[in-house]
Amino acid sequence: MIVPRVLLLAAVVSALAFVPIRAKAPPAVAVAMYADRGAYGNGPAMLEDEFARTADLRLTKVTADDIRAGKLADYRVLVVPGGTGGTQGKALGAAGRAAVRSFVERGGTFVGICAGCYLASTGYDWSLDLLPARVVDRANWERGKGTLPLELTAAGKEWFGRTDDRVKVLYCNGPVLAPVEDAAEPLVVLARYRGERVRPRAEAGLMLGSPAVVAARYGKGWAIGVSPHPEQTDGLKDLVPSAIRWALAHPRTSR
Repeated sequence: MIVPRVLLLAAVVSALAFVPIRAKAPPAVAVAMYADRGAYGNGPAMLEDEFARTADLRLTKVTADDIRAGKLADYRVLVVPGGTGGTQGKALGAAGRAAVRSFVERGGTFVGICAGCYLASTGYDWSLDLLPARVVDRANWERGKGTLPLELTAAGKEWFGRTDDRVKVLYCNGPVLAPVEDAAEPLVVLARYRGERVRPRAEAGLMLGSPAVVAARYGKGWAIGVSPHPEQTDGLKDLVPSAIRWALAHPRTSR
């Protein structure tokens, strides 16, 4: 039996009508990670591994020269990992630090982990001054390494998409923070230390209850400071990507 061409064409069109149309996935968000002097240790490689598992965030390494040259215009997020905050700030130089501040002020998201959190704080001559937070007991910053308990605040559980109140995280000489009084923008505390590391002959108790993970508006953007190392802690490696997603989903549309 010969099927007329008109009927055959109608059958093909009818079959195609039932083929589901797959929506095109949105492009991944471009995330820059500082990879220059002052950034070292296990954190950078672990961040690369974790971001490689995400479909919505694409991580690329940048240098201090890249930042001074205006390359942050190609990104929506800048992550500064662990290492030495002073070395990072000095490697960026005044021009690089100004470029980072401008990036966040225009709507970018900054995430500083350990050394990067020192860098984001205020009070050093190499500070970015993105967070209304100062480092307490600067002379005894070398507190050591160990696992410490954290308590997530209500805001932290929302940012991180978690229901648990207490977690344990790797700590390695991260900053002990205190809010700056009368700051233009409030410091949002996402987690607090419920344990501490104390340098010999240093004052005990300073870390207990102090902010461990914080965030604040800066211009149209967000600055996030992470004192410990969730990116190096099993079960917590998703915290940094989760915080980034929350910040990106809550932009400031006017200033």
